[in-house]
Amino acid sequence: MDIKKSGLVGSAIERLLQTEDKSGEQLAMDLNISSQHLSNMKQGRRTMQSDIARESIALYDSPEYSMDILWEFSSNYTSPVLRGNAIEQHRLAMEANAKREIEQALHIIQTVCLAKPPEVLTQIEKDAVKKMADELIEARVLIDNFLKQIQIDYKIPIKDRIKALIPTWKSKGWLQ
Repeated sequence: MDIKKSGLVGSAIERLLQTEDKSGEQLAMDLNISSQHLSNMKQGRRTMQSDIARESIALYDSPEYSMDILWEFSSNYTSPVLRGNAIEQHRLAMEANAKREIEQALHIIQTVCLAKPPEVLTQIEKDAVKKMADELIEARVLIDNFLKQIQIDYKIPIKDRIKALIPTWKSKGWLQ
């Protein structure tokens, strides 16, 4: 995965200004940059540097903004915020979509056999593994968007929940 040194984040900044109910001047002060620099980033004339992106994610607990910034700086490796016409942002719709994708991913996991070494798989078996990866990615994206909506609606910061779970993961031997 490539972490970019800078990224175009104009629409993310615009949405952050709206959700945080801040002026451009306030946001520029928070990020320790000039108002002109912020305006240029917002208009797509300048990129945001990775250090400012990191600082802004730490400063603002906005799940949509964080997802937008991570999506841009990770070269699309992380989950995007789903904003298309065919997706409803309501938590119940997000829940239904996440459930459906999780069920589809579980179904394909049960049908794909990973017991064979990858180098001896037939093309059909390789295609099945690729399809399983696609289903897992779709489930991950919908789970991340569902968590985003939970944070927005219930004011439960996902960052805080992850921090609270780290000791459990360490005790299970999942993390060092």
